[in-house]
Amino acid sequence: MASGEVVAEVDGAPVRAPFAGVLRGLIRDGRQVSAGLKIGDVDPRGVRAHCFTISDKALAIGGAALWAIMAWANRH
Repeated sequence: MASGEVVAEVDGAPVRAPFAGVLRGLIRDGRQVSAGLKIGDVDPRGVRAHCFTISDKALAIGGAALWAIMAWANRH
């Protein structure tokens, strides 16, 4: 998708992509949203295959949580 491309509509107003990339996700049609709510995710890397993998952020958070659990479990 191109920067500025319309990806959704809220109360008749277009919501445009802030930058070029691949649309990874979008809130379901018909959901009530408030101002400032994140309704979608554009991946600036532009690689469609990344839409079917775990994000770097999710891997980092998951790794940190696993480390904390293991450290807690191994304390004496």
